[in-house]
Amino acid sequence: MTLATLETVQRLIDQLTPLEQMRLLEYLTPRIVRAVATRQPVTDAAGATRSEAWQRFFQIGDALVVSDKPGIPTLTETVQMMRR
Repeated sequence: MTLATLETVQRLIDQLTPLEQMRLLEYLTPRIVRAVATRQPVTDAAGATRSEAWQRFFQIGDALVVSDKPGIPTLTETVQMMRR
């Protein structure tokens, strides 16, 4: 689907009443469920799954926390607090 088509569909959906939007969701839900159920796990170029990629991301974050200077607020510290 092109971006222009997606934008057109979004504008059309915005014109629907809440009840019509609910009916549209009821129509789309089984299709989305089937599509998600048949997807293979997403892997990156190195073959890692998303779960493994997130685990690696958090390992890197933990390593950055260790290298932070005590007493000085850092972005890493803030992100670490937010993710918990």
